[in-house]
Amino acid sequence: MQTLTETGTVLRERSAEFRDAVQQRLYQDVLESRQVFPISLRHTHLELADACAWVLERTPATGAVPAEVLDRLRELGRDHRRHGFPADIYPAFAGALSHGLHSLDIPRADAATRALDTVCSVMAAAAREADLAGTAPAFSAEVLGVQRRTRRISVVRLEAGLPVDYRAGQHLPVTTSYLPGVWRMLSPALPSNDFGQLEFHVRALDAADGNGAPDISQLLATPKPGDYWTFGAARGTLHLSGERDVLMIAHGTGLAPLRAMLFDMLDWEHRPRVHLFVSAEYPGELYDLMGLWDLAIVSSWLSVVPVVEHEEDTWWVGATESSRAPRGLHLQVAGQVGDVVASYGAWADRDVLIVGDAAGVRASEAALIAGGTPPELIQTEAWEATNDWPPLQHGK
Repeated sequence: MQTLTETGTVLRERSAEFRDAVQQRLYQDVLESRQVFPISLRHTHLELADACAWVLERTPATGAVPAEVLDRLRELGRDHRRHGFPADIYPAFAGALSHGLHSLDIPRADAATRALDTVCSVMAAAAREADLAGTAPAFSAEVLGVQRRTRRISVVRLEAGLPVDYRAGQHLPVTTSYLPGVWRMLSPALPSNDFGQLEFHVRALDAADGNGAPDISQLLATPKPGDYWTFGAARGTLHLSGERDVLMIAHGTGLAPLRAMLFDMLDWEHRPRVHLFVSAEYPGELYDLMGLWDLAIVSSWLSVVPVVEHEEDTWWVGATESSRAPRGLHLQVAGQVGDVVASYGAWADRDVLIVGDAAGVRASEAALIAGGTPPELIQTEAWEATNDWPPLQHGK
């Protein structure tokens, strides 16, 4: 089947030009849209070209979008309600997309325009249906407290006052009043409860933008009590079958969703055995080791093994008591966590979950597979380098 792949390829190659052209037209036609997005446009619509390319690569040359593609876009239409735009904006957005396509003088722009017009219509319909069903587009929660566990890691606790709809292991898009239009994905470290109590583990990066402004993660890691965060609909597919014992590998703050799953398991009638390997670059960055020790003490089914790359802290780590577990926990192991876990042999009888930074997750997954762990049992969630709209592979 001939598709609009060539058009999608051009969009990926000229993504910045396409995004700028679309934004310029949207802001011109819908003046209030400029107030919703951040002042720095480099934070805005970062995936726009890739998302449009993903659609076009799967769409016949006629521009008729397949049903399975539209199913995902309906979900996206419901999710995008968190930005605060009404469904009525989609015709203007479709016009902006058409302007972007034709401004690049790309092949089959007319067919691509028909496809993206369909996309906008479907997303608008899904948004209206969610509105009529009374589904909240977003919710907010108040920051109650912040604990700086290390120089780079903070634990932020909030309360929404009402139950928050997510499953332990999922993540939520997050923004605040001082980050207008900028969203980051964070994973709750507690399962959902009736009071809407939330906990997030935030690692602050050192990077700054060209204006010397702090990285967005630094702003999320240092809120003040009384601040309000806004959240969109939950995402993510991490899950446990309940049929097998479990191996978890946490790279840094990748501990958060796994910790939520552990606390959720406390309410299970039959709990599998869980081996949790929690890793960090330095011992002081095992920022929740005390809490894990407390949980393991009352949970005979849980085994926790701390793994570090360096056996001693460097001067800047800023360790706290939270990273110093009492005697009785497994002795600290030095090395790359994937290699350490693989040294125990194949984990062929386990559900395996690996979460954290992309490089660490990939390394751990490769080490386990090389050691004999079946790939089909491994679930990963790699942060900082995810691509929700990958190019279509040949033959797929």
